[in-house]
Amino acid sequence: MAAGNTVADYLKRAVDRLPLDRGNYPYVTARVKAKKSLLLPVETYERLLQMGIPAIARFLGEGQYHDEMLALGARYDGVDLVEMATRDNLATVFTQIIGFSEGSLRDMIGHYLDRWDVWNVKTILRGKFYGATAEEILEDVIPAGSLGLAFLERLVGLETIEEVVEALEDTPYFSAVLGLTVAPGEVTTLAPYEDLLDRLYYVHLLEVIPPASEPTTLFHNFVRLEIDVTNLKTLLRVLGVEGLQTRQLFIPKGRYLRRSDLREMVKLDLPGVLRRLRNTPYHDTLAPYLQEEGGDPARGIRAMENWLLDQASTGSNLHPLSILPVLDYVIAKTREVENIRIVARGKESGLSVEQIREMLVV
Repeated sequence: MAAGNTVADYLKRAVDRLPLDRGNYPYVTARVKAKKSLLLPVETYERLLQMGIPAIARFLGEGQYHDEMLALGARYDGVDLVEMATRDNLATVFTQIIGFSEGSLRDMIGHYLDRWDVWNVKTILRGKFYGATAEEILEDVIPAGSLGLAFLERLVGLETIEEVVEALEDTPYFSAVLGLTVAPGEVTTLAPYEDLLDRLYYVHLLEVIPPASEPTTLFHNFVRLEIDVTNLKTLLRVLGVEGLQTRQLFIPKGRYLRRSDLREMVKLDLPGVLRRLRNTPYHDTLAPYLQEEGGDPARGIRAMENWLLDQASTGSNLHPLSILPVLDYVIAKTREVENIRIVARGKESGLSVEQIREMLVV
């Protein structure tokens, strides 16, 4: 019996470690590795910092953004062209990854990319709240999640926040409305609703991908690290801000940080926060920016973003036939687009090279 149990346990472990039955991991990771090789090297950002916006647009048109720059060049120019082309490229690439994935791997990637649904719902609600035109709102929509472009365009075409919320009734995001203390049309700030959307996304993500096998456990653990990083970034942004006691700022189920601890840290100064992080993996990364009362939380936030990039890359190398190479690429690709936009917007705003460089995460 004992020997039988040992063999059964061995076979279960072997199956759990073998992802081929649950998705086409070798094919997907090979495709993603090829896509990652096209990302801009770190030194390229120094070149972009020395260029004007027209030169940046020409440079992007010579590489992986060629198709989008060509397709949009007759309608947009300058910063608008850079932003629209990078947006469309991001949506195209992520949709391609979903398209060539299979099985539970496809499910995991799809659920992870639903973060763009949250982005888009927030974007549309903000646009309605501040009176932006439909065209202005659509420029910031990134159709890379489960909500298709046609549905998003329908949302944008609605007149009021109430109508947008009603149209979301058959989506997972409608339940966030239940957490509002006032009717959608009576809100004076969208922050509580946006907080609810973020929590809903991560809680749902962990629920639909339980850690039942090695592939899903790797995914689960990485998402919980990402929740910690998201919560720490929120913490550093709100330190010293009054009137947050009634806001549920933090996302549950992080890897090392409990929400109760984070709520207590909101009341502390920077050195106090650092002391509370002493026994976590985040302490050494944040120490240079939080050791003194006059520290730099903004640089701490960028340091945590870099830390997550490094964790994704390390996980990808340690587990090459898992979802981690896909997450590594998704995060790196998203960061590339954000960095390109930072450079373009900084140039348009007249910021110095040093100021723009300080905002990049590379």
